[in-house]
Amino acid sequence: MSDRTAADLERELAMLAYVRDRLRAAEGNDFRIPTTAVDQVLDEYNTLERPPRDPT
Repeated sequence: MSDRTAADLERELAMLAYVRDRLRAAEGNDFRIPTTAVDQVLDEYNTLERPPRDPT
C-alpha cells in the first residue's frame, strides 16, 4: 500500500466530486460517470486506520 494518508484521500475525493460537478454542469445532470476511480479511492480510504470517533 502507498504512504497516502486519510487527508490525501479526502483531497482526492473532493477533487473527484469537483470534476463530477463540472462534467455534469457541462454535459447535463443525466451524464453518467464511471465510478471506478471513486471506488478505488474509497476502498483505500476505508483500509486506513483512523482513531475512533468521539460519540459525544
